[in-house]
Amino acid sequence: MRLTEQVHLELERSVRSGDTVIDATAGNGHDTLAMAELVGASGKVFTVDLQEAAIESTRSRLEAAGQLNQCELILGDHAEVLRTLLEQGIASAAITFNLGYLPGAAKATTTTPTTTLRALEAARALIRPGGMIMVTAYRGHAGGMDEATEVAAWMCALPSDLWKVKANEPPIRQPDRMPPILWLASRR
Repeated sequence: MRLTEQVHLELERSVRSGDTVIDATAGNGHDTLAMAELVGASGKVFTVDLQEAAIESTRSRLEAAGQLNQCELILGDHAEVLRTLLEQGIASAAITFNLGYLPGAAKATTTTPTTTLRALEAARALIRPGGMIMVTAYRGHAGGMDEATEVAAWMCALPSDLWKVKANEPPIRQPDRMPPILWLASRR
């Protein structure tokens, strides 16, 4: 099973109609759409990306599926936006991250360990009990391995009495191509 499929399966297990959820890195909108379908018209999806192309791609995907009304698309840095949502008192059932670069776009703009760690700290406070943070870290681009290492350290430092953490790391099939890794942190 692909990691994206696993994320969507985990979302199906933990997100209910009426929930509030966050896609911290919109990308092309696949996670946002899955979340919007799960929370339904009575729920709310906050979707964040630093790149306008990602927000527009996500908007188009949501409009085509008739799922835009319950979504708020926010152009901005995920660390800053999540901090703002925290200050607004948002409690989220799930938060997804896809770290790296926007698929199909230039690889020059990527997430970075500094902002990602700040975003994860905000996410930790935003997740309600029973909620989950899902981080897919793409390691095959410049800076990707460093960011994945920082995420791994952050996940492993979560207190085990409050969080259940697991990683799903596909086998390396091509020695010159590092696969992504998926981290799942469930709040007890």
